[in-house]
Amino acid sequence: MKLLKLIFILILFIDLKVYADKNDQLLTQGKALYNQHCVMCHGASGAGDGPVGSNLSKKIPPFKKYSDKQIIDILNGGKRDVMPDYRTTLTAEQKEAIAKYINSL
Repeated sequence: MKLLKLIFILILFIDLKVYADKNDQLLTQGKALYNQHCVMCHGASGAGDGPVGSNLSKKIPPFKKYSDKQIIDILNGGKRDVMPDYRTTLTAEQKEAIAKYINSL
């Protein structure tokens, strides 16, 4: 019985390690993509104070806490006359990575 518990704990630990590694990879990828596609308007911290965003006639509001799905929906649809549609520009994994990074800010 003790052996089964030990095996279960080891499996759980390995699963958590794999999840943490995948999450770290997504955050790293998300940061790079955010810096490539988003930082110029939204700024480094998501405050809407990027070099382009601060010069728009309509102020970009700071990021709120949205779910990853809500952020992906925004990336897919863009914002009329302000933010481009990234539906075909970014892959599903890239949009997921950006969403995770935004929620880590």
